[in-house]
Amino acid sequence: MSDVNPTPPARHTQSGPPSPSGPTGGPMPYGPPVRPARSAPDAPPAWTVRARPVVDLSSRILCLVTGGALLVAGLVGLFTGVSEGALITVLAAGLLLVIMPSIVDRIRRMKLGEFEVHLVRQIAATARKSADTLRALGMEKQLDAYATIYTELRGPELKAVRGEILDRIVQRVANASAVEKFDKDEVRDLFFTGSPIVRVLALGLMEGDPSLLDSQVLLTAINTSLTGNEQYHALRVIRNGWGQLSETHRGELLAAINSNPQIANGPARREVANEIQELHRSPWIPSTN
Repeated sequence: MSDVNPTPPARHTQSGPPSPSGPTGGPMPYGPPVRPARSAPDAPPAWTVRARPVVDLSSRILCLVTGGALLVAGLVGLFTGVSEGALITVLAAGLLLVIMPSIVDRIRRMKLGEFEVHLVRQIAATARKSADTLRALGMEKQLDAYATIYTELRGPELKAVRGEILDRIVQRVANASAVEKFDKDEVRDLFFTGSPIVRVLALGLMEGDPSLLDSQVLLTAINTSLTGNEQYHALRVIRNGWGQLSETHRGELLAAINSNPQIANGPARREVANEIQELHRSPWIPSTN
């Protein structure tokens, strides 16, 4: 018998787990493991995004508080000598303000088709930067909804309610201009080229930021206003920005107010006009700075 083994013995291998393979099937190169790169942290939200819920919440609170106050005043009027017409108007306006936030939320979720009013789109036709700012604040759907409701409410018996809705539009944009800067020239163009709602909206922007005040806009809104609400908000802007007007512009506006018979016929407008008269007679001129 031969002492030579015809089959070579198996080669001894090291015990333990198999060596890791590289991407091509070969052995993994030695060295410390490579950690995956960390993704960059998300950028903080813009100021307009953070301000959006604040503007929305403040407007909702204002609607509820004002509407509740009107309802309470109407209930008190039931036991006093208030006329029936005024009582119905106050109660209707109060009820509308209380339910307005839920109405706007519902309109946001539904398609109104041909009856929808694209208010911010109208603004963009003349004032692109202003429209972009309102959209960045998340106000496009809310303003469109308010404008749609305002347009659909017809009839002389709903005149006071339409005025209340228009006041809500003004309050919304006034809140926006208080936290975000708008272009003064664009606001001026909005007034002179816009629809009646857009003209009042431009005055609302001036209410929120007195630096947007334009004496020619105010003089036009007093002398040739398209609606009583427009004239009322022009008077509010004049009263609040009295200290920023020059002596010449104050005289022109005061003469226009005194010679306008429509102001005397509107209780709310007459009240603001009387406050302007008091400012004119006062030796102290308030400053908005």
